[in-house]
Amino acid sequence: METLLNFGLTNALIAALLAVAAATIARFTRRPALWYTLWLVVLLRLLAPPLFAVNLPIPDFGRSAGESGAAVIAVSGVGVSLADSGFSLDPRAVIALVWAAGALMVIGFAIAQSVQLRQILAASEPASPEIASRVAVLSRRLGLRRAPPTVQVLDLVPPMLWAFLGSVRLILPSDLLARLDPKQTDTLLAHELAHLSRRDHWVRHLELAALAFFWWNPIAWWATKRVRRAQELCCDQRVAELLPENRRAYADCLVETARFLSGRRLPLGSPARAMADMTQMKGRIRMIMSNPHSRRLSLTSKIAASVILVAAVAITPMLTAQPEERDYSGEPISLSIKDADLNDVLATLAKISGYEILVEPGITGTVTMNVDQVPWDGALVSIVQDQGLEWERQGNQIIVRRPAGSQEPKPAPVVKGDTTTVYKYVEGGGIEPPKALEKLPPKYPPEMRKQGISGPVVAELVIDQNGVVGDVAIQESPAEELSAAATEAFEQWAFEPATMDGKPVAVRYIVTVDFKLK
Repeated sequence: METLLNFGLTNALIAALLAVAAATIARFTRRPALWYTLWLVVLLRLLAPPLFAVNLPIPDFGRSAGESGAAVIAVSGVGVSLADSGFSLDPRAVIALVWAAGALMVIGFAIAQSVQLRQILAASEPASPEIASRVAVLSRRLGLRRAPPTVQVLDLVPPMLWAFLGSVRLILPSDLLARLDPKQTDTLLAHELAHLSRRDHWVRHLELAALAFFWWNPIAWWATKRVRRAQELCCDQRVAELLPENRRAYADCLVETARFLSGRRLPLGSPARAMADMTQMKGRIRMIMSNPHSRRLSLTSKIAASVILVAAVAITPMLTAQPEERDYSGEPISLSIKDADLNDVLATLAKISGYEILVEPGITGTVTMNVDQVPWDGALVSIVQDQGLEWERQGNQIIVRRPAGSQEPKPAPVVKGDTTTVYKYVEGGGIEPPKALEKLPPKYPPEMRKQGISGPVVAELVIDQNGVVGDVAIQESPAEELSAAATEAFEQWAFEPATMDGKPVAVRYIVTVDFKLK
């Protein structure tokens, strides 16, 4: 999610700068082709992946500054409890849901418009032979390989190109055609066919993607509107060049179309191509009646467009070349303990967090802990001093490890009772292991033998300073029945106690029994 946010923010910032540049250049030139190129670059920049991402510091809205940190322990099994736990709301998840909901609304609106147009097409009729003939002639003059299928509808819709899955149709309202004379009809057809020759209907997909992904960004809506306005002006120029003798008729056609529609417009996200941008009618008619500029870009215009294209890529690292160091103080911490077992990890977590962690006997598995607002540095330094370990912080992860080449330290106490300290036995760690004096073999459950279930059972025994077995924690077993049989046998075993510096001590000691089928 953070990557998506960084992508959106980076592209939005760059697109905003490009939009300002495009609007500024448009004020000093009267070339619609250049305007179209510049605003199309803005849309492309919104969707193009950035070279680098900007850091996006988002506060944790789920916990106030005065609340204590919350701890979450996940252990395979049942029976882990904490002194404190709290609710944490990830703002990134909320932003993702809102973002996705807005995108789905934009896409759904476009789909609804497409369904509506398909219903209109279902009731359409092929264009009259006269209209079909003029479409074919004008298509050839515009360089199109073939004329698009043309239909007439009775609904109050603008003349438009409608494209779906590569199929393009020219939709003409019959009532509007009845109001136009032959010259005006030719200019209307030429305008829509000019959109087809420019492949403007393919740009609709780019616009829809930009509006769906950046529905919250006004730059996306602004750029889309400017692209469409420039497309209309470019097509106006094309019609004036193709039919110079019909300029007056073309201007009258635009006015008559405006009267016919009476303000009705398809929404901005629609895949259809509306003919007229009614808000710019006066300027369009003035351009049509004057000598329009060439549709081709001059050398100066091409250089300006090239500068904008290069800036769209080169400006990205400039925005993020000096990112601020991220502050992880308000984020969850992931603690990684190398070469340690569950009880070691729990003891370390308890020491760091200050929480009382209670584990029922027999719990095994892995631990994941997220703790916020805990004095990590001081606690970890204490652990390093006690156990001869080293630690480092990588982002929001703390890694605790034993230095390479260091000797195994003497075992530290892992569980403290009222009068007894229990140590973990580590080979070569300064403790002589307990020695078995009496080992009762476990009874093989008949059901397990009958089912052919066998294998080793690994358990951790707590053996006190008198050699008596206390707690039994099964760490690995093929079946619960075998675990129960092994536990029953372990509880009857007797040991010569372990010793440290010649004195008996209580230890946690790993033993294994193997159930084999004979």
